[in-house]
Amino acid sequence: MAAAPDTPPAVPTVAPAPRPAKPKFVAPAFDDTHEMLVFANKRPVRIRVTVRHESASLGELWRDRLRKAFNFCDRDGNGSLGAKEVTFAFSDQGLLQLLQNGLYQPTAGNAPTLDALDRDGDAEVSFEEFIASYPRSAARLIRVLPVQSDSAQNIAVTEAVFTLLDADGNGQLTQDEVRRVEKFLATHDADEDECLSAQELTPNVTPRSGLQPLPQTTARATGPYPQPATAQAVVLYPPGKIPGTVTQQLILKHDRDGDFELTRAEIGFDDRTFAALDADRSGALDGEELDVWRTGPPDLELALSLAPRAAGCSAKLADEKEAARRGFKIKQVENSRLVLHVGRQSIDLWAFSPAVPSAASALKSQYAYLFAQAANGKEHIDEKDVGGPNAVQFQFIRVVFDAADRNEDGKLTRDEFDAYFDLQDSFRDICLNLAPAVQTPTLFQLLDENRDGRLSVRELRTAWDRLVVLEEPGATVLTRSIIQPALSLRLTRSFDRYVVGVQPGTLISTGQMAVPTKGPLWFRKMDRNGDGDVSRGEFVGTRAEFDAIDTDRDDLISLDEAEAFDKQARVKGEK
Repeated sequence: MAAAPDTPPAVPTVAPAPRPAKPKFVAPAFDDTHEMLVFANKRPVRIRVTVRHESASLGELWRDRLRKAFNFCDRDGNGSLGAKEVTFAFSDQGLLQLLQNGLYQPTAGNAPTLDALDRDGDAEVSFEEFIASYPRSAARLIRVLPVQSDSAQNIAVTEAVFTLLDADGNGQLTQDEVRRVEKFLATHDADEDECLSAQELTPNVTPRSGLQPLPQTTARATGPYPQPATAQAVVLYPPGKIPGTVTQQLILKHDRDGDFELTRAEIGFDDRTFAALDADRSGALDGEELDVWRTGPPDLELALSLAPRAAGCSAKLADEKEAARRGFKIKQVENSRLVLHVGRQSIDLWAFSPAVPSAASALKSQYAYLFAQAANGKEHIDEKDVGGPNAVQFQFIRVVFDAADRNEDGKLTRDEFDAYFDLQDSFRDICLNLAPAVQTPTLFQLLDENRDGRLSVRELRTAWDRLVVLEEPGATVLTRSIIQPALSLRLTRSFDRYVVGVQPGTLISTGQMAVPTKGPLWFRKMDRNGDGDVSRGEFVGTRAEFDAIDTDRDDLISLDEAEAFDKQARVKGEK
């Protein structure tokens, strides 16, 4: 009898152990949107502000800059950082320091390590691990500054200018008195630039240097001025974070009859906004109805966008026609600056990039000089050049030497040094500030339409038409009541704060004339004072040629007149 074949023992069926999931590294999220509440005298305004830089979101810019930093450290180009390459990277604390102060200097205490950055334990750092390793510096990429409060010193400047114009001393300015201000060019234009500065008009009140605060003064106003606005007149919140107490504040501020409801006359809303909130059609908003304004769609949506150059910055409303229908008066002063008028008050919205050389440019020049000293005529720096007795003088170069020496040949060339500085500069460039401010403008600032710190002939001639609209309809004289607190929001680069961080009431003086950027070449060259017009004194042609271009006979060649003449001349030349 044949033996039965051997039967293999039964093997239990067990699923293989799952492979550990590769950890996901979450890059920090950025919120490019802020809610701006403006408590204007006439009505509250809620503006949703979206921030852009170089036409990109902050998240896109942050990822782009970290990619450049990652590639700079990836010396072998294999797409990951090894133990040595990690030491060339910015630490989170160091990068935070760079964003806050504009300077980065690695130290032994904040040097990054492989253990700290390698989150999945594979002995290398991927880009996703790298980008997730900077939470503190990412949180500092955009900062809302404290509200810049009003300056009571502005009253002294206004009083000095008002008294100068008020020829009969009756506390009111007539049309003739305002128009006579052009005659002060003959007696007060000390630098003969055909413009009047505040210092030229009021030398005893306004300082020569626009970078110093106005001096204290004992001068008292002789007429009624509005009460200085408080810092709470403008507040910024993260989206969806406007507190419910705002509704209560509005009722307390606007409820004149004490019934805890607000009529349209009390709250100042336009008809469309009020009708949308008045759910029960009672003609008054209770707390619940008013709360819909706090939580619902904003009154206005605004995009503020910075660019490397001032000409590329923009401040744009999403729907200007809708804003106009809601009763807001809109003036696009320039592409980067938008002014909203709410009653007599203005809201100045500005994406500001200074036309003067930036602090970063000055810093780069300083380090270039330091490099030249250390090199001492050579095309590179050796470690011995920055060590020994020179260690203190060249400490910055010494501590960044290894990170900047990208080919690791022990010689730091100027190109390598510049590339390392430019990498730092790329981070400085995207660190932004949102700066709200409350300022009661001086009378001089109301006259100075383009805010260049000087009154041009055209600004003097149009002063009455621009100021009389700030009075009640039908007014025939100007009073001090046209001076109302103005509210503003500026988007700036943090490292430009040395230019824009000037106290209200001071005039920014760069020591340079504005350089005209529009119009034919001959027009830009002749406009020597940069006021946007060519006067007879600036024109280098004959009187007959000037008269042929000056079609409105106001003794000024405007940009439109120059372009029309230039276009006509080209047409004739083509025939």
